[in-house]
Amino acid sequence: MSDQTYIAEPVQSLLREIDPQNELPPCGLQRLLLGSNAVSAVASTVQDLLAGDGRAGRDRPRVALLVDRTPILRQGEDLKDLVENQLREHFDVQRTVLDDGQQELHVVEPVLEDAARAASGADAVVAVGGGTISDIGKVAAQRAGRSGIHPVLVSVQTAASVDGYTDDVSVVVREGVKRTVPTCWPDGVVADAETIAQAPARMNRAGFGEMTSMLVAPADWRLASLVGTDEGYRPGPVRLLQVVGEDIDSWSAGIRDGEPRAVAALTRALALRGVVTGVAGSTAVLSGMEHLISHMLDQYHGQKHLPMGLHGAQVGVATVIAAAAWEMLLERLAKGGARIDDAALDLDGARSRVYAAFSTVDPTDRIADECWRDYSAKLGTVVRLRPRLEGLLESWGEHEGELRRLLRPSAEIAAGLRASGAAAVFGELDPRIGPDLAWWAVANCALMRNRFTVADMLTVLGWWTPEDVDEVLARAGRAVLAGNGGRSSR
Repeated sequence: MSDQTYIAEPVQSLLREIDPQNELPPCGLQRLLLGSNAVSAVASTVQDLLAGDGRAGRDRPRVALLVDRTPILRQGEDLKDLVENQLREHFDVQRTVLDDGQQELHVVEPVLEDAARAASGADAVVAVGGGTISDIGKVAAQRAGRSGIHPVLVSVQTAASVDGYTDDVSVVVREGVKRTVPTCWPDGVVADAETIAQAPARMNRAGFGEMTSMLVAPADWRLASLVGTDEGYRPGPVRLLQVVGEDIDSWSAGIRDGEPRAVAALTRALALRGVVTGVAGSTAVLSGMEHLISHMLDQYHGQKHLPMGLHGAQVGVATVIAAAAWEMLLERLAKGGARIDDAALDLDGARSRVYAAFSTVDPTDRIADECWRDYSAKLGTVVRLRPRLEGLLESWGEHEGELRRLLRPSAEIAAGLRASGAAAVFGELDPRIGPDLAWWAVANCALMRNRFTVADMLTVLGWWTPEDVDEVLARAGRAVLAGNGGRSSR
């Protein structure tokens, strides 16, 4: 593996273009290597990062290698062995196989404790695997840090299924609920195109589903800033997203057949999305209503000890629904006369809704307690800022155009999912999501998190009744039908 057929993505240059005044938080990602032989540079990347930070240490620095039980092949060879053997030429390597006893590894506290112990005292941490291992590596490196300095962290990306490799947050499971927590930037990310192209096709198609959230989530983020629940909105990260997505239509169809050019484009786009999340200072730039729906499905399956679906695949399906929700909101607001529904802002009534929604999933109310803590904080902020919300409704016409520019039509999103081979409806997900579970996840998604989205806006206007949820799902169904060229979906 000596041919240098990878490139170092100029992340810092791209950030300077969209943020010439340096108003955004700094990006801690120092190396992003993309290409067909990028895996050959794992050891040299660790060496360079250690030397660059003045942390070269002893003659044989110690590296903690974090992996899971999932076999990962690169041209018929075990990728984890390839990385370990390469590292052993320069470092003392301790390989730790993380396992929570489940069919799929989850980011739960016992696993995080094991990873942190493995990283303790290491000069560098190398995490090889999917998004779960990447998230665990960030937590482990953060916890192993001393005096604010964590071990050098390098993630070796093995699939283009999520965008979390290149940001400074991790998704962890707390009290049965997925929560996004701040961790640390990876110092380097190595995305080997050969490995990613050989990943199961469903994973890369799920990555395209994840990509679609940027076609609606920025509108949720901007809406939250207008309401006043999130004052952190910045246009710079959104401009970078527009650069990332400007040519998406030219390569999306190639994802269906695993074309190398398309997979490489998807890998780059997801990597830059992750950077956007980090410099935005919030995952809200890429995580709105669509992510809440996916988290709801994971919450249900996790509590019932059922297999979970691929996050990105669920996000793709939910993005069509979120776009349909926005379309319904915009149409109704255009008619005028919108008023705040007092019942929606009643804390006692809201508490009843939260506990009713989650008691069927967890009769102990542990999940409901966790969700109520977040939702009550959000609702309390909305109540306090009610005059601002009323002013927004009065001046809606001044903001409508900006919000529309942050959205893609639901039919366009569905057509892109179809072209890429990704799931576009709940029934195409694996495991398949039935109509009742899908309805529950959509109807109650706003109740699980302290993040204001289009679903919250519809709720406070009294436009999120069961009939309204039915209408949004019907709109999404019509969008998928249009994306199919008029052919029905299973």
